Amino acid sequence: MAGNRAVCRMKASSHGFTLIELLIVIAIILILIGIALPNFLDAQARAKVVKTEGDMRALELCIERYFLDWRVYIGKFQLRRLTTPIAYIREIPEDPFGPIQSSDYGYQSVLNAYGRPIKRFYIYHGPPTFDDHPDMVRLGIRWVLTGLGPDGGWFDSPNGAPRYPRYSPTNGTRSRGNLEVVGPGQIPHDKYRLFWD
Repeated sequence: MAGNRAVCRMKASSHGFTLIELLIVIAIILILIGIALPNFLDAQARAKVVKTEGDMRALELCIERYFLDWRVYIGKFQLRRLTTPIAYIREIPEDPFGPIQSSDYGYQSVLNAYGRPIKRFYIYHGPPTFDDHPDMVRLGIRWVLTGLGPDGGWFDSPNGAPRYPRYSPTNGTRSRGNLEVVGPGQIPHDKYRLFWD
């Protein structure tokens, strides 16, 4: 009988968590989310950058193989020629940061080249874009392949003048700018931009 009274007293005095205890647990969970979420988002951006660099390297090899076979580079926005009549690549990879934003200065040129709905393809400029520019001829630049980068934009036109910002992971993984490959032959894009912009 005395044992039953002790159990009844114990049941009556235990009544769950207090409001303060629940708030502390929620605060701890929110702090952990606040720490983990930015790292997760940065990891996604880094993974997309790595995919873009890999895709652009594959496209660079295909563009150069096409040139070796035909002795001419494909024209601007003509990446599809790498898939037919000879398949240098099975399908054109899509830019993980695409499609280009409709508010972007270069949206209309991409729309005119690729049509509706707007595609997520990389932006390719080949002949005749650089054929008559003396600095491009001197540097041997025949084509440029551009990935949109984490900001999803091609141009940056703060005062109406188109500029192409460069992506740099040192500015943070979610910084503005494009990723570029300049060819033929691994020409550093900063040399290209020095004369082209």
